Amino acid sequence: MAGYLVLREEACVWSGNQPGKVQLNPIRFGLIDLVRQFEQDPFPYNRRSQGVCLFGLDELLAQMEQLEGVNDSGDWPFLQEMRRRLRAVSNEVSNMGTIHVPIRHELWLAAGNHLFARYAGKRIPLWRLFGSNPLIGSESGHATYHFGENLS
Repeated sequence: MAGYLVLREEACVWSGNQPGKVQLNPIRFGLIDLVRQFEQDPFPYNRRSQGVCLFGLDELLAQMEQLEGVNDSGDWPFLQEMRRRLRAVSNEVSNMGTIHVPIRHELWLAAGNHLFARYAGKRIPLWRLFGSNPLIGSESGHATYHFGENLS
């Protein structure tokens, strides 16, 4: 199923073969490079392409101070822009395999089915990029969260 699979790094295979863990897609990009790749014309991937991996997302967002406290209600222009750009290519993304999104920090599904990564007493609002209501699964005893390619 096309879309974005968000999961803990502990549930992933980084080298070799470890039964019960997710073998990450071999092509790896950071968020900004991924968006640039997806915006190419023609779209560079199809169903026969190896999947891609969105790597280091939580670290990037933490470094950019895209963090919120429990009572924060600020604007998130960077996340809104990245989400807008990813939604613009959702038809093309639907024609490729799942995009793996390994997260180093603890994942937490909060009220409203909003996904966060915990970081230094604050939260990285992953839901502002991927949307709400993920399909919840499990790999290696860790919860996984699958968001459709349209990021609704």
